[in-house]
Amino acid sequence: MTKRFDNKLVTQFLKHDYHDRGMMKWQGFYLSDHTSVRAKEASIADVQLHRTHLAKMSAKQISEVINESIIKKTMVTVDLAQRNRDGQILAPITGRITGWVANQIVVNKKAIYIEEIYAIKRIK
Repeated sequence: MTKRFDNKLVTQFLKHDYHDRGMMKWQGFYLSDHTSVRAKEASIADVQLHRTHLAKMSAKQISEVINESIIKKTMVTVDLAQRNRDGQILAPITGRITGWVANQIVVNKKAIYIEEIYAIKRIK
């Protein structure tokens, strides 16, 4: 059995009885995907705000860690001396040293000037 609808009745309902409040119905609460994105952004911002440097290393110590990491092909975490526009410490770069040219090393396809390294740590 198929039910048929009355076009006149639908038109009358839409014209006279139904009032769509539009965006008013969405104001005042967030959808769950919006709240999860906002929570993730807040968590990332909190990590960036409280990030600290590793212990400062001398140029000699940095060179020793770089040399040993290249020879043993171990992973490293590079803590840069740079900061972002807001004065926050940049996230460390982690990976294998895949190249070394003059005064730069390459970690995760990123060229890093050795003099910009604050500290470097081998990951065993």
